[in-house]
Amino acid sequence: MSEFWMELRPVDAYRVKMNGIVTQFDQKVATMLYQPLMGADCLAVYQTLLTEIEENRLWSAEHAHTQLLNLLSLSLKDFFQARIKLEGLGLLKTYLQTENEERRYIYEVLPPLSPAQFFNDGLLNIYLYSKIGTRQYHRLRQFFADDSFSDTSFSEITRSFQDVFEAFRISDVEHVAPQDEELFERKKATKIELDAKNFDFQLFYQTLSPNLIRRSAINHEVEQTILNMNSIYGVKENDMVNYLYRALNSDGSINTEMLRKIIRDSYQIEHRTLPTLEMKRENDLENAKPKEEINDETALQLYLERVTPFQLLVDISDGATPAETDLRVVEEVMANQNLPEPVMNVLIEYVLLRLDRKLSKNYMMTIAAHWKRKNIQTAKEAMDLALSEHEKYKRLREEPEPKAKRNNAFSKNNRKEVLPDWFDKEETKPASSELSHKEKDALNEQVRQIKEQLKR
Repeated sequence: MSEFWMELRPVDAYRVKMNGIVTQFDQKVATMLYQPLMGADCLAVYQTLLTEIEENRLWSAEHAHTQLLNLLSLSLKDFFQARIKLEGLGLLKTYLQTENEERRYIYEVLPPLSPAQFFNDGLLNIYLYSKIGTRQYHRLRQFFADDSFSDTSFSEITRSFQDVFEAFRISDVEHVAPQDEELFERKKATKIELDAKNFDFQLFYQTLSPNLIRRSAINHEVEQTILNMNSIYGVKENDMVNYLYRALNSDGSINTEMLRKIIRDSYQIEHRTLPTLEMKRENDLENAKPKEEINDETALQLYLERVTPFQLLVDISDGATPAETDLRVVEEVMANQNLPEPVMNVLIEYVLLRLDRKLSKNYMMTIAAHWKRKNIQTAKEAMDLALSEHEKYKRLREEPEPKAKRNNAFSKNNRKEVLPDWFDKEETKPASSELSHKEKDALNEQVRQIKEQLKR
């Protein structure tokens, strides 16, 4: 997902288009069934866009996004997030036109699924159930349902068109030239269908036994159910085959409702909860530049921003479990200095490179205290500071403190960190940031491994 300020500006113009007819009942469905999944901001954007279209019109006038943001009392980022949620849920389509650096958007508002489609969807209804719970879910079903009526004892006596009206001659009808216009009509709602980019159907069919399930039994409905279950519960190909065997009907067809129930029950037994609908969260740096253009420094920065300190130690150790002493050092430094995880990762990386793959608690604590005083919050800030202060950190490690000073710095019941004199200075001129050949080789190897991971 690219950054919102790269895709949208307050001065950009927009128009709203109605996709057919969106009724008051549709808006009630959006409020009751979609709002728990997307939030109140999304519903406000959806209803406001609809309101901008005058009665008996399909198009709104053109406005700048500034007007819409003021009307909604939303920031540009919040509006962008709401917009892409509506797109993902099938309630909005967005079109863009760019001319001479001027951008114009068209927001096409789509009707929601009918209650029958929604509750039989196999995707959205599961997330709704997980979000609001059993009691509220059944209350909503009853809200959009009524008692069934059996008409088996009735016979239809409806007359056809030909029974009621006289036949007419087409020659009597005056020819009307087609106009450049779009007539109102009720259009079908956009049903969410997933693609197979996260599910290997080739492996799935290779695992499937033709003696137990016919290939023809895997129709489009079954495939979409499989993709939904893979997306919601993370069911892999081999496990999906086993679930299908349990959902077979006596005639060899697959009961998709039974398949969903079996997978849902298995997931609840294992995790004691149901999954929730979450937006993708991709790192800003990853989105700012295509992966093939990522340089060494950005690759390392991206990796340190998104990995946990524990996983960083695992990766550095080629997959081995980190030593308990190292974990305790990292935990204590993070707790005492309250460093963000990306900053802590840079500190770990720097100290390991500087001290030949060893972690020194006192050394880390001193640098961490300096970074905390500098209010370092990101991996990039920490990397820049580590490079600019490298020579000072190097002397800090190589020049031990006088014995008398160390004795005065620690008491029996109260431990006090000894900080170098340059900590109290407002600003210092950056020292040389040259690394030794050994440090450069270690850093280059780490960057190479990171870039290999990013290409996967």
